[in-house]
Amino acid sequence: MRLFLNILEIISILIVICFMLVCVISWIENRRLTVTRYQIRDACLPAAFNGFHIVHLSDMHNVSFGTNNEQLLKRIAALKPDVILITGDMIIAKPGMDVTFAADTMNELSGIAPVYFSLGNHELRTMLYPQEYPGMWETFSERLVPEIHLLLDEAVTLVRENSCIHLYGLNLTQELYKRFVLTPMPDDYLTSLFGVCDPDAYHILMAHNPDYFKDYAAWGANLTFSGHVHGGMIRIPFLGGLLSPMVHFFPKYDKGIFEDSNKYMILSGGLGNHTFRFRVNNLPEIVSVSIYQETV
Repeated sequence: MRLFLNILEIISILIVICFMLVCVISWIENRRLTVTRYQIRDACLPAAFNGFHIVHLSDMHNVSFGTNNEQLLKRIAALKPDVILITGDMIIAKPGMDVTFAADTMNELSGIAPVYFSLGNHELRTMLYPQEYPGMWETFSERLVPEIHLLLDEAVTLVRENSCIHLYGLNLTQELYKRFVLTPMPDDYLTSLFGVCDPDAYHILMAHNPDYFKDYAAWGANLTFSGHVHGGMIRIPFLGGLLSPMVHFFPKYDKGIFEDSNKYMILSGGLGNHTFRFRVNNLPEIVSVSIYQETV
């Protein structure tokens, strides 16, 4: 009996030590900022956009790197992007939480490059349920300067030298953010919003939830930018991210670059966290993507 108790005591001590170690590592990693670089090649890309440089941000959740996010702004300015794409969750959807800091950070980004912004589930909740989040969406959206291009199920055309690419901002419904079980996306969901993709054109989709990557690719998005998963919070070597906000353990889409039928998704590990603020082996990241025309 005594031996059994000793073993339990040892196990308990080890668990406490591991938890404390995770907390220390997480505290350090949450304050370190990294840049992750990718290159994408696609024959559909017009030659005029060869080398087009995109900075992608997601899931800031009010975090600040330096005073007024000066470290974040400085790192992005040094990258000299052509555009900045933000795929949502810049705020935290809790009643009474500040939303002006995220808006001010985005406003500063607009002085570096054109900013295109699509919603995450946190912004979506404040917009859909004003009685639960009084004044938050209005305060946030009205504080954004006109140079922030807010895309609510909208498309814009980016033009260079008489050539163009198409950029879409997808505002997913609450049903497509349900936890535990993945709700199927209706077959006509994307076509009802944006029409049929021209297979000879180049299409970039901003969509916060990466779980529907196959739907995005099947619709025709050449390149999708997503976030939401926070890299799985704790990343375990050879296994990937531990847990997604949808409460999926070891999610299929956690962080990095994914491919399906020659279509690609860049999934940001995000900048911040909410509720559970753990980050282990998972530094907050700025994503830098250069796209090139694939030559045959």
